Amino acid sequence: MFEAKEIIHQNHHWVSLVFLAMLIFLTLARVLYKDRLLHTATLFMANKYLFIYFGKEKNETINLFQFLMFIVQLLTLSLLFYFASDLWQFSDRLNGLNGYLLLVGSVSLYFCLRYLIGLFLAEIFNIKNKYNRIVYDKVSYFNNLILWILPFLVLSAYSNNYKETFFKITFLTLTVLLILRYSLILANNKKLIINNLFYFILYLCALEIAPLAIILKITI
Repeated sequence: MFEAKEIIHQNHHWVSLVFLAMLIFLTLARVLYKDRLLHTATLFMANKYLFIYFGKEKNETINLFQFLMFIVQLLTLSLLFYFASDLWQFSDRLNGLNGYLLLVGSVSLYFCLRYLIGLFLAEIFNIKNKYNRIVYDKVSYFNNLILWILPFLVLSAYSNNYKETFFKITFLTLTVLLILRYSLILANNKKLIINNLFYFILYLCALEIAPLAIILKITI
């Protein structure tokens, strides 16, 4: 006899709206800041723009361009984690639109915690200028990374027959780019890091590991 099985089809139409929102924010960045979006997309290959823009904005590290790119980062990372959870079943709480919104909130909280803890430590140890320099590099390279990942994420979302394969390629690409990003940050700031090794180790522990552990505990 045939056994009746409940088949649940998840509605992922909202994913298209997420991609549309990313496109809108990227278009605004392109229109308002002309060639800056293109320069950001090529930072891994031409980091001269990193120094040019930092020279102009070192007293204004948070501006409209960075805000627009932060929203794209937030939506992209949350979607990446959502697809990973959908594929590898990390948690039942991360299913559907509600699960995606939970991820958006968790990623937002992570970035906010990391930034506020960083500012607090920078003020205590009187290294605000040095902190701003490293944060600017990290944010700029991460903007670049997100722009490279987006096409792979689109393929992962809409390739029905090879969804898992494309997502694994996306995940591998992300890993390689993260390694490249940290390598470039270390290379660009090696003198600063060597002269302030204690603060750099403190930075890694307090700003990279601790907030991530908190968010993982809350989300999963």
